[in-house]
Amino acid sequence: MTPPDSGNTSRHLRGLLILMTTVLLWSIGPIFIKYFTHLYDSWTQNAFRYGSAAAMLALVSTVRGDFKYRLTREQWKRLALVALPNTLMQTAYAASFYYVYPSLVSLVSRTQVLFVILLSFLIFHDERQVIRSPRFLFGMALALAGVGLVVFGRDLALLTQLSVSESGFWIGTTLALLYALFGAVYSLAIKRAVRDIPPLLSFTHVSWMTTLGLTVPMLVSGGYRDLYAQPAWGLGLMAVSSLLAIAIAHPLYFTALREVTAVTASSMLQLIPVFTCLFSAVLYHDVLSPLQLIGGGAVVLGTWFAALVQAREENAVSVPE
Repeated sequence: MTPPDSGNTSRHLRGLLILMTTVLLWSIGPIFIKYFTHLYDSWTQNAFRYGSAAAMLALVSTVRGDFKYRLTREQWKRLALVALPNTLMQTAYAASFYYVYPSLVSLVSRTQVLFVILLSFLIFHDERQVIRSPRFLFGMALALAGVGLVVFGRDLALLTQLSVSESGFWIGTTLALLYALFGAVYSLAIKRAVRDIPPLLSFTHVSWMTTLGLTVPMLVSGGYRDLYAQPAWGLGLMAVSSLLAIAIAHPLYFTALREVTAVTASSMLQLIPVFTCLFSAVLYHDVLSPLQLIGGGAVVLGTWFAALVQAREENAVSVPE
């Protein structure tokens, strides 16, 4: 006899598999971006990668018939407001890899979870109970202490071998923090703005709007010349990376959220910096010092605590789809 909950179990396992695939795809994104720093400037790869993803998403939305959904003027305004922090987020994110390596960026940028909750505390009255949780306060303190170890526990000799200057290290760290801040603003904006818009359609529109925002500085800086000056395989590899880390990963994440709880999703997302650090160590010899390893573990554990509190609060006040 088939157990009564076999369907739910199968759905949950499918969601976990989809979520783990998303984690892996988002983990290799920084590896690709770091590689492209030797071929293109930040504006060029940003505009091309995001433009490629926007084109792919537009094609999928066309086939699915999503564009039949007519947006109101108010909805267009909200999506434009979402695209602004996304443009700033992508700018800071890509630029950080021109100064430091993926391990540092992936760990420091985990503070995005803290920024999300802190901004929610300042803006949304109904979410202020999260920040009062002892678990959140413990997680925040642990994560911040971990970031301090990751930053100040760096191996200067290794950074010299990797051609990372002292000033470059601090610029890269600052950009990673800005990425976390803008990412938090983007998360809150898209959460509030697209509740009445199909997820894939909203992300498709935000993608091409973001592409426009990234293309203008590319044209002004003249970086577009690299698109035809560099080997053609570079463009193909950038297109593949955008397909995997943007066009496929984001819809997969939206799909996974329908199969698993917010608590499960928040927990598994903390694996992203772990995989990124492993990939970066193997491919770029970007090895963390003992102090940084301890700090990295504290960052992952601390942000996990904070994310868990937020996810449980969302479960308590929301109705499952």
